[in-house]
Amino acid sequence: MIDYQYEALNSDSDRIAGVISAGTRGDALLQLQSRELTPIRLSESSSRITFSRGIRSSAVAASWAMLADQLETGVPLLSALQVLDEQTENSALQSILRDLADAVANGSPLAGALEQHSSVFSPLETSIVRAGEEGAFLPEALRRIAAVRERNEETRSRILGAMAYPALLMVVGFLVVTGMLTFFVPKFEPLLDSLRKADAMPWPTTALLGISEFLQHYGAILLLAVGVAVFIGRQRLAGPPARRLLDTCTLKLWFVGPLIRDFAIARFCRVLGSLLQNGVPMLRSLEIAKGTAANHLLSDSIAAASESVVSGKSLARPLAASGQFSGDIVQMLYVAEQSNKLESVLLSISDKLDVRAQRRLDLFVKMLEPALMLVMAVVVGFFVIALLMPVFESNGLV
Repeated sequence: MIDYQYEALNSDSDRIAGVISAGTRGDALLQLQSRELTPIRLSESSSRITFSRGIRSSAVAASWAMLADQLETGVPLLSALQVLDEQTENSALQSILRDLADAVANGSPLAGALEQHSSVFSPLETSIVRAGEEGAFLPEALRRIAAVRERNEETRSRILGAMAYPALLMVVGFLVVTGMLTFFVPKFEPLLDSLRKADAMPWPTTALLGISEFLQHYGAILLLAVGVAVFIGRQRLAGPPARRLLDTCTLKLWFVGPLIRDFAIARFCRVLGSLLQNGVPMLRSLEIAKGTAANHLLSDSIAAASESVVSGKSLARPLAASGQFSGDIVQMLYVAEQSNKLESVLLSISDKLDVRAQRRLDLFVKMLEPALMLVMAVVVGFFVIALLMPVFESNGLV
């Protein structure tokens, strides 16, 4: 399917704009005609990328909550979408809401309209909305989607907030060291030239001046090489085998691996629990939820569990056999399956794992900050020693 951005006139000669998905340009024109719209402009659009980047998750969550409020008070779906369109300030989200309203006006279910904007609305949301439409509990389904989005956004904000200061330290430290090597250290070269000619230069000073000269002459080439290496690395890692190897190595990292695993399993449990709670079949729920783990190794474990469920077996046993899920989680899942409380237990597990992962993240940041400060102190100390040693030696102090 291709996204086409259009401008058209409706039956009242009002100019409207939006995005429509179709296999070909001709199909897009037919869709516009079926909506009684006269196209003025129709062109291929990168709207999916633009919209997904220009729309905050919190704004979508707020729209779902407002839509649920209107539906609960008896407002028809089409009217509710039109009201949201008028009240939304984000132009990208407004255009999508207008497109959703157009699709609903032409008889499409809301879930089908959401599928046309898969970069903004995840399969999780589409499946829950479809279940809500089929089970006549759409407002409740929308509220649950909003809650999931808000919880995911909260977790993301906490992670970014925790890592902001260490990241700032690393950037500032890199810039300071690079600036000293490029601009500050070269000013000492004329003063130390006599020691270099006499072959009496201390090795720390020789190393420091060598690094400085290398950056002055080849710094731009080195930066370009790093950029090319990063680009090639990202291209190579795009394939499943390389990604699987990287994910395997990441999960084995000291302290960081368990942290990533906890966050990934928490996402999986929250999504799976939300889907099952909204009446989505188990196999479809597992298919959607395995993608949210964002780790090939965990996704493979979940896929193996799906095959076990297809054959009528337990979900907990293959997850235990994978070695990626801890014993307490597996035991909770096993008991939940026996007591038919899998949905609520999954959501409970996700909350507990979030709390545990956040504690680990806080501890990691507390350990990382002094470690970075120590590294900076060692680097600056090396600079001072390397530049002062020749002075001390020339005065017989060393």
